Amino acid sequence: MGIGDYFSALRAHWTIVVACAVLAVVAAAAVSALTSPTYIASTRLFVNTTGAATASDAYQGSLFSTGRVASYAELAAGEEVARRVVSSLGLPEGPEAVMSQVEASAVPGSVLLDVTASAGSPTGARDLANSVAEQTSALVRELESAGRQGEPAVSATIADFADMPARPTTPSWGRNLVFGLLVGVIVGSIAAVARALGRPIVRSAGDLAAAVGPVLGTILVARGASANEMLAVDRHPEAQESFRELRASFLAATTSTGYRTVLLTGPSPGIGTSTTAIGLAVTLAESSRSVVVVDADVRGATVHTTFGVGPTPGLAEYLSGTATMNDVVVPTDLDNLSILASGLERPDTRASFGTPKMVETIKVLRQYFEYVLVDAPAVLSGSDTAVLAASVDAALIVARAGETARRDVTTTADKIRLSGTPIMGSVVNHGPRGRRTRRS
Repeated sequence: MGIGDYFSALRAHWTIVVACAVLAVVAAAAVSALTSPTYIASTRLFVNTTGAATASDAYQGSLFSTGRVASYAELAAGEEVARRVVSSLGLPEGPEAVMSQVEASAVPGSVLLDVTASAGSPTGARDLANSVAEQTSALVRELESAGRQGEPAVSATIADFADMPARPTTPSWGRNLVFGLLVGVIVGSIAAVARALGRPIVRSAGDLAAAVGPVLGTILVARGASANEMLAVDRHPEAQESFRELRASFLAATTSTGYRTVLLTGPSPGIGTSTTAIGLAVTLAESSRSVVVVDADVRGATVHTTFGVGPTPGLAEYLSGTATMNDVVVPTDLDNLSILASGLERPDTRASFGTPKMVETIKVLRQYFEYVLVDAPAVLSGSDTAVLAASVDAALIVARAGETARRDVTTTADKIRLSGTPIMGSVVNHGPRGRRTRRS
C-alpha cells in the first residue's frame, strides 16, 4: 500500500478511528477519576559549618558542608528520620510507608538539600515535608555533636518551609486525556488500515474493471456538493464534464447493444447511485435524447426532490392501480427529461417489482422515451433490485472510490446476472482527481 492507500483506508473507515479515540478518552477519564489524588510539597535545608573565625575557615567549611550534603540526603530519606516522623505526627502507617513517600536530594554544587513528600491530602503533604526537614535537622545536630563537647561542627537549618499544595500532582487530567486521545487515534488508524487490507476496496477504475467489467465513466464529484449543485455547470464544471464523458460511453454501449432500459444500482446505500442516474439523464437530455428517470428506491427516494418536484403520485401508485401513467410521469424544467417518482411506499410496492405489471410499466415508458433509467435500491440491502433487474434490458453498477469493497461489487454483479439481466458496465463515483477530461 502506498501513502494514498493509507489515507483512503482512513477516509473509508473513519468511524473506526473516531470510535477508538472516543473509547480511549473515556477510558483515560475513568482512570483519572478512579485514581486517588496525590499532593506533593517540598522544603529545603541549608547545610553549613559552625565556628568559622576567618574567611579561610569559612571557605574550608563550605567545602566540608558540600561534601556532607549527599550523606544528609540519605539520612532524610532513611528509616531513622521516618521513625521519628511517625512518632512526631502520630501517623498510623509505619516507617517503611513514610520512606516510600519521601525523596531527598542534594542540589549539585551547593550546600542545599531538597526534601519532597507526597500524600493524599494537601495538609498531609505539607506536614510530612516539614516534619521530615525538622527531624533531619535534629538528627544531623545529634550526629555532628557526638564526641564533641558543645556546638556541632555542621548544622542543617530549614531554609524554606513547605507550603500547602494548591492542586494534586496526580492524576493529571489534561495529560491523561491527551495521551488517551493519541493512543485511540493510533489504535483506530491501525484497525482501519487492517480492515482495509482484509477487505480490499475500489480505489480506481482499474479496480472496478477487475471486479465487474468495463468502466463507462469516473464521476468527479465535488466534496460536500448535493446532486443538484453538482449538476450546475457554473459551480462544478469538472463534475459536469465527467457526466458528459459517461454519456459518450453510455451511448456507445447502447448503440452497439440496443439497450434502452437500464437499471442503475450499487452494493450499498449512499454511494451515489441516484446522483449518477440523474447526472446521466441530464446530459442525455442535453443531447436532445428523451429520457425518463424512474425512482424505484421507495425507501430512500431523492429524484423528485433533486428536481424540485413536490409530493406526487409515483411508481407505487401506478403499480397499485390508483394512478395512471399520465398522473405519475412528470416533466422537469429541462427539455426532454421527465421523472417517475417513487410515490408513497405501500406494503406491496416492492413485491410488485417481480410482477408482469412492472415489466409492462417499463415497456410503456419505452414507447414514449428513448431511454428509461431506473434508479434502484442497493442490491445488498435486499432482494428488490435483483427482482427489478428482470424488467430492464441491462444494468449499470455504481461503486464509490475508497469506500465500496471489491467483493461487494462482485456479489452485486452475480446477483444481477442471476436474474438473467446483462451488465453493460460500471461507474466509479467520487473518483480520483487530476485526470484530463474530454468533451463528447
